[in-house]
Amino acid sequence: MTFKVIIVGGSVSGLSLANMLEQANIDYVLLEAHAQIAPQLGASMGLLPGGLRILDQIGCYDRVREMAGDCYYLPSMRLFNGKILDTPKPKSFSELLEAKTRYPQLFIDRQMLLQALHENIKSKDKILACKRVVRVDTKENGVEVQTDDGSTYTGDIVVGADGVHSVVRKEMWRNGQELQPGVFQPDEGKALSADSKCIFGISKRPPSLAKSAIQINAFFDGRNYMMLSAPGDRLYWFLFQDMDKKSGSDLPRFTKQQETELAGALSSDQMCRTTTFGEIYENRLHTALVSIEEHIFPRWHFQRIITIGDAAHKVHPNTAQGGNGAIETSAVLFNSIKKQLEQDPNMSSESIETAFAEVHSNRIVRAENALKQGRGTSALSTKDTIAARIFVHFVMPWFGDRLIMWLSIKHAETGPVVEGKPLPVRHGVTLPHSGTVKEPSSGKTPWALGAFGITAVAAFVIYARSQGWTAPPLALLKGLIGGP
Repeated sequence: MTFKVIIVGGSVSGLSLANMLEQANIDYVLLEAHAQIAPQLGASMGLLPGGLRILDQIGCYDRVREMAGDCYYLPSMRLFNGKILDTPKPKSFSELLEAKTRYPQLFIDRQMLLQALHENIKSKDKILACKRVVRVDTKENGVEVQTDDGSTYTGDIVVGADGVHSVVRKEMWRNGQELQPGVFQPDEGKALSADSKCIFGISKRPPSLAKSAIQINAFFDGRNYMMLSAPGDRLYWFLFQDMDKKSGSDLPRFTKQQETELAGALSSDQMCRTTTFGEIYENRLHTALVSIEEHIFPRWHFQRIITIGDAAHKVHPNTAQGGNGAIETSAVLFNSIKKQLEQDPNMSSESIETAFAEVHSNRIVRAENALKQGRGTSALSTKDTIAARIFVHFVMPWFGDRLIMWLSIKHAETGPVVEGKPLPVRHGVTLPHSGTVKEPSSGKTPWALGAFGITAVAAFVIYARSQGWTAPPLALLKGLIGGP
């Protein structure tokens, strides 16, 4: 019998892995709980050069780039003191990044990315909708997966690509407790935590907003906003607000009424010179209010079960590393499976364990860095403190673009690729990758890049503190941060 992978979840990570397996002639089936493979949930995601390079390798980049439209976003930033910085620049950050790496920074509907990945699959009969998994069991020589319609699927391994509230992860814990007590902590599920909430949405572009590609960041005490132009004369946006830290079963689930009340209370917040948040919200097409859950689970696999994407590493959306990290982990898992199959075509339990352990060791530091940087960015961009004003009013305008550019390039150059597939050559250049450039193992290195374009400079401030650098004299400080 041939080796078979059961993928649970038609997510970015699940469909990315499906493309890789199909192109390598490795058998698989993908089980998706929803009635359609790419539902519109109102979510958008940022993609960076490292993730785009992998999409390029599997044949999806050109379609994604076409869907995204104009991604040369011109910035506008509202400071804590109300001042707006929007002086036009000769070239956008995304244009400059594309010139350096051959890939831009772009934002796209999550639904569009899923559609592009699904369109690229040739054997669509392997992608099954309305298949909600309810049980996973590991056997001596395989796995068995049951769905709520009474179907049973058997294979050699199960890959949980079913999101932050993963059923596969819970079933992996159950299998571990039954077969090897102590392999997982009994309170593992309580570790998922949140200290902020977010209304994310997609709106029609308000008439008051310029028609050009834009990126808006607006900072207020206790909250901040990010907005980007979207294809189809729309706008992607996020409102982040602090909340008391909650974890596990105490994580709040919000109602639509709570969302509209919060949005109404902040409707007068000025996003840029011409537009308020109220105008953005009035033109909404899709919205949701959610807790910003974060956690890197310490163990991603047990026997023949492994989790990837948000099921293994859930980070703050301000890092833009949710989708990118999911694509990267899918590539690393594929590489490990392919390597072990070449060495052991029968894929013994030991070979599977080796492959899964390799995924964890190759990805854990990068995932943990993304988590740390997301938290650091959030801490320095939502509270109107002296440190935040130094960061937002001085460090970002003066050093942000250059530092972020350097770190964006390093992040891509140390990222994984799909091994065994040709590296894309765009404009005569092949971007280096983790096989040619060694990534520092220290958690101090700020590799996670923010969708805000500020994670890197947050790292600069954190590093300055760790080195004992002192703040400027009070007179200079007042000049830098301004009054309220």
